[in-house]
Amino acid sequence: MPRIGVWKGGAKYRTSDGEFEIKILDSPVQRDGSLTRSIGLIRTLPDPTPGNAFDDFRYIRNSFMLSYGFDLSRAEASVDIPLLRTALLAYVDATLQSRIIAGEK
Repeated sequence: MPRIGVWKGGAKYRTSDGEFEIKILDSPVQRDGSLTRSIGLIRTLPDPTPGNAFDDFRYIRNSFMLSYGFDLSRAEASVDIPLLRTALLAYVDATLQSRIIAGEK
């Protein structure tokens, strides 16, 4: 995907047809020296259902985001992050994902 934007806290990439977009974002460094870096994949599709008399399309955006939080010294990050990712993926099964999408917190 070609990069279409870059700024101090991130970058944006998009397919030529505009359907898929990736955003990479950095949060400000916290006082304790930790940083959160997020990677999001967004899919944008036109919905041909008329939204109003002036706009025939309402864009539907669905996205998935993954965030990594780590100490900037990266102490143990190479070991901890894969283990945490595996544990989270085991926890977020199809049932829990449906409950989250439905609004449960």
